[in-house]
Amino acid sequence: MAWTRIHLRCEPAAPGHEIATAWLADAGCSMFEEAVDGLHAFAKKEELNVALAEVIHEDLKPLGLQTWLYSEVEEENWNAKWEADYPEVTIGTSIRVKAPFHPLETPSKYDATLTVQPRMAFGTGHHGTTFGILAEMVGLQWSNTKVLDMGCGSGVLGIYAAHRGAEAVMAIDIDPWSVRNTRENLSLNGMNVSDSFEVREGGADQLGDVDNGYFDVVIANINRNILLEDMDAYCRVLGTPGTLMLSGFMEPDIGALEDAAGKHGLQLTDTRSESEWRILTLRR
Repeated sequence: MAWTRIHLRCEPAAPGHEIATAWLADAGCSMFEEAVDGLHAFAKKEELNVALAEVIHEDLKPLGLQTWLYSEVEEENWNAKWEADYPEVTIGTSIRVKAPFHPLETPSKYDATLTVQPRMAFGTGHHGTTFGILAEMVGLQWSNTKVLDMGCGSGVLGIYAAHRGAEAVMAIDIDPWSVRNTRENLSLNGMNVSDSFEVREGGADQLGDVDNGYFDVVIANINRNILLEDMDAYCRVLGTPGTLMLSGFMEPDIGALEDAAGKHGLQLTDTRSESEWRILTLRR
């Protein structure tokens, strides 16, 4: 049985690759890989809706589509090769993000080893935005904190906070497959959905009055437009003192985001660069 691979590349990568993932899933793609040269989407040949894929091809052009290539991959040993080529993510000796098929280390040299099942959800740690936030999280104190992870994707950021001792985590994503993947990854890391780790499907509309001032840390790794649109909600549920961590944007967007957060009494305390991506930490 043959698989069809669609190799695409948008500039900038966000939000084009994330939107492409959602649309191509509807066209029959069931596996996705974010690589240096772009996004690779895989579908069983007989399951790919080629007509819909071509519509998606056209619809992605206004989102900066630069590359769109079809190729065939034989099923024989393909999944094993994909697993063999799939890299784990490490941040010094602080964090190792592995897939279930990567071997365990006993004893481990890492302070935290997280297991994330690669699926359609964004946030395996390979992308600069997720990697950058994880790297920033290493230096923060998480014991007894209440954490909101907006646009949670795979749930890796909230899972890391819980691993470090967060008292409560709320993970929210508008995409149903991200919600499913977060729940799956919780289980892979010996956790489960509970009062101390809540998973919700939706956007900022999921934040009610009961959440006002509740969180010590709000993390939002989405994109510039959504961050600006929902900034009031993030700041409303953030306590005082509180820390807001933002990513999913580039250098020209920093000023607008800093101004929007500043209206709620937050000041920029740190800026991190990961390739073209920026990660902001703001506090009040």
